[in-house]
Amino acid sequence: IIINPKSWYTDKNIVFVSNHERGGHFAAHEQPDKLAGDLRNMFGKGGPAYGVVPGKDGYE
Repeated sequence: IIINPKSWYTDKNIVFVSNHERGGHFAAHEQPDKLAGDLRNMFGKGGPAYGVVPGKDGYE
């Protein structure tokens, strides 16, 4: 959605970062497929946020 300096997130507990050529303040409206793809990649099976809640995988 916005491009932050890399130093803002390299030392934090960040599980997913994605950059796109287009999109802005209204990225969900301008590029909905990109945003949906990012969410699938982040929370989908094998993604970095998959299973973050102990004992729950979101697919029960």
